[in-house]
Amino acid sequence: MTQPLLRIPRHDQASMPSLDDERVRSAALTVGVGVAAASGVIIFVGCIVLIVIAATSAVPTPPGLEIPTPGGTVVIGPPKQWGWLSANDVIWTVAIIALAALILIPAVAWLMARRAVRPLAEALRLQRHFVADASHELRTPLTALSSRVQILQRRIQSGKPLEDVVTQLHADTANMALVLDDMLLTVEGEPVRPGTETSVVACLRQGVTSLDSLAEQADITVTLTASSDLTVAVPQTSLTRAAVAIIDNAITHSPPGSLVAVSAQRIEDTAVIRVTDQGPGITGVDPTRIFDRFSHGSEQGRKRSFGLGLALASEVAHRFGGDIRVESTSSQGTTFALTFPLLH
Repeated sequence: MTQPLLRIPRHDQASMPSLDDERVRSAALTVGVGVAAASGVIIFVGCIVLIVIAATSAVPTPPGLEIPTPGGTVVIGPPKQWGWLSANDVIWTVAIIALAALILIPAVAWLMARRAVRPLAEALRLQRHFVADASHELRTPLTALSSRVQILQRRIQSGKPLEDVVTQLHADTANMALVLDDMLLTVEGEPVRPGTETSVVACLRQGVTSLDSLAEQADITVTLTASSDLTVAVPQTSLTRAAVAIIDNAITHSPPGSLVAVSAQRIEDTAVIRVTDQGPGITGVDPTRIFDRFSHGSEQGRKRSFGLGLALASEVAHRFGGDIRVESTSSQGTTFALTFPLLH
């Protein structure tokens, strides 16, 4: 039986809405408890202030009572009395306490609400990032599929063999499923499984092959050289995604008839992947900011850039202990260097 191409990570789908509901309930409870507590404290403090003012208010002290006795005159002092407040004093005291409550309670409510909805804002940010990432990650494979379909149509019209194109079409669709799987695992924050060993050269070869139809359509030659096979602790799909993003960026910004050189080599205990194009270089943006989300240079490529491809490659690199940088850029071309720690 044919296996499904898309292998979605196992989820308890029934628990996902309840998790969101729990977050909303928790945020509402936090706001409610915070406002109630703040209101109670403010009212309590106001009552204490009112009592203190009443207790310390000055009252006329009646003179002591002089009582003559055989041994002399005894002065009996006045009895101890609580202070008293006039009607005006009471009105002004209550008015000040009410005004303080009107100012402090909304301020506390605003602070508590802002703190409570912070996780919801983060969830919304992650959702938007996932939608943007998914759209970008599927953009290149879909474009490659469209190019292969055009090649298939031309093969059919000319009567040329179709087996290799059909095989690659199947590989491209399977790769799309793997990309979606990897993105879902990334959102879940799943760590690298122990024993993960991935061939750098195999991933680069897969990335170059998946983009060969786009390179052919753009009249770009992509070469791959590697001094030896290198092994890193990065999931194969993640490493391939990062490589595809950088190579696709190089193809997009290269002039027709030029060369994109992809290489991998060992430098001490690090695998260094370099992608060099012959484009016009990075312009319109600081090269150190080119890996920021939605950051891109001047629109000089064949397709519109949304500033996500290199950002996704950077996220993959840093998630697995690697790095990515612009090694050089000029009017003669740009070189990106992607590095990961070696296992062997």
